[in-house]
Amino acid sequence: MNRQLNLFVFLVILFAPTMGRADSPEQPPRTIAFMVCGDPQYLAEHSPAPTRLDPLSEEANSRFVEIMNTLPGSELPESMDGGTVNRDLRGLLVVGDLIDSLDKNGGDYPAMQQFEWKRFLTDYGLDGTDGRIRLPVYEFHGNHDGPQGDTFIIDAIIERNKTRPAVTNVSSNGLHYSWDWGPVHLINLGMFVGEGEKRRDEHHYAPRASLEFLRQDLAEQVGESGRPVIVSHHIHLDAPEYDWPAEDLAAYYDTTRDYNVVAIFNGHTHGSPPKKRRWDGRRIGPNVDGIDNYDPDDCGAAKIHNGQPVGLNHGLLYIEIVDHAGTDRDQMHVRSYATQDNWETARWDRLWSKAIRSPDVETTNRQ
Repeated sequence: MNRQLNLFVFLVILFAPTMGRADSPEQPPRTIAFMVCGDPQYLAEHSPAPTRLDPLSEEANSRFVEIMNTLPGSELPESMDGGTVNRDLRGLLVVGDLIDSLDKNGGDYPAMQQFEWKRFLTDYGLDGTDGRIRLPVYEFHGNHDGPQGDTFIIDAIIERNKTRPAVTNVSSNGLHYSWDWGPVHLINLGMFVGEGEKRRDEHHYAPRASLEFLRQDLAEQVGESGRPVIVSHHIHLDAPEYDWPAEDLAAYYDTTRDYNVVAIFNGHTHGSPPKKRRWDGRRIGPNVDGIDNYDPDDCGAAKIHNGQPVGLNHGLLYIEIVDHAGTDRDQMHVRSYATQDNWETARWDRLWSKAIRSPDVETTNRQ
């Protein structure tokens, strides 16, 4: 009897590490998927009472809306690692220049600006149910929406932030905001990252205190959690010093360098396929060891100029963050989708994949 008991105890000790595994399978990974586009730049016909867009603007933006609604669930080619585009997209980031005419004054422009903005709202909506695009929308302003951040579109964005889905933090001026998708923290910062509300002498744009919000948001919403962070703004990181003061650019890097920033998205550039570069606070390029910076190209800035079609190249980005239990196997995939004929045809263009760290932390808006 004692020998049988001793054998039973031995077997329990030997197999205890594996007991219960069949009843406790590893939790499947969570995928956070979303789209990024920029610069739709809706352009109305020149008229004191416009009734339509420039024909190429109409063509580009109507086709883009259709693409946004047909890509979810569609097949990805083997060059993109196969599979399908996630049907459960969290939203669409729009990195500025929502319309074309709000950096101009007088003549037909006030009427054009109102027409362009109404068309943006009709197509993009806000929460995924009130526009033609069936995704929640996370936009901010660019230079064509008001270089000094003081136009009616700025007021509209501030109002939209009050009911924008998932938003957890808004700047004191109401313009900049952040939110959580699962473990990922996202921050939208408008034109560029800079200190103070107003434009500095001998510089171009007003920062609207975006740097102050970034500092506060990272400290309070991310802290020492190690969570992956995504930062978005309109101007590109190697913009002229006239557009982005050097001291602001340096302060931006110093603010983010100790956080787990997995991507920076920007708009403002046109005519080339979506691209990835890296930024180390001083240099930016494909071979720099720094923060990954992605540019989706514009999605709709086409028009007839001097009787000729211009701006027919466009792009967008499809982002997947795969969050496993622990931090050893987490990944980020960025795929670009591009056209050279105003979205008449388009192709999957590039795939950038990397390992990231996504700690298993709870957030106030865990989705």
